[in-house]
Amino acid sequence: MLNPDFSYEDKIFKSLDLKGKSLKKSVFDDVAFESCHFVESDWSQAQFNGCRFKNCNLSLVNLKGCRFQQVVFEECKIVGLDLYRCEKVLHVSFNKSILLTCNFTDLKLKGTSFVGSKIREVYFTNTDLSEANFTDTDLMGTTFHQCNLTKADFRNAKNYCIDLQTNNVKKALFSFPEAMSLLQCFDIVVS
Repeated sequence: MLNPDFSYEDKIFKSLDLKGKSLKKSVFDDVAFESCHFVESDWSQAQFNGCRFKNCNLSLVNLKGCRFQQVVFEECKIVGLDLYRCEKVLHVSFNKSILLTCNFTDLKLKGTSFVGSKIREVYFTNTDLSEANFTDTDLMGTTFHQCNLTKADFRNAKNYCIDLQTNNVKKALFSFPEAMSLLQCFDIVVS
């Protein structure tokens, strides 16, 4: 069992059920979590460095003051996380994961990977997503507002709605036919 205010290094945790538990002020270095359940747990002021989450449920986790550095989320279910409440988010990736109603406002996520994920009703506001990779990602209902999407990769992504007037999309990569959705903000008719 994991305890709050404790340090863990070079460990692998499998199939833990930590629903509603506290990991407050814990430090995790090079730790792997596989098939763990963290619903409604408290990660406030915890630190995750070089960690990997695979097939985990991270729904409604309290992230106030949390720090993520070089963290990979793979095939995870991530619901209702307010990542803007983190103290630091640096070099993270979300691959083949489901992200629902999360908030990434004001974060610097340059080069972040979201490859193959389902991102629904997520908020990217004033977010640096330059060089981010959204390849093969479903972005239904996701908001991009005043974001830096310079050189971001949206090839084979679908269901995105990006306002070209409020976001910087210089040298971003898109594929046809989904790229036609970029014209929605101009109130024009294409036939």
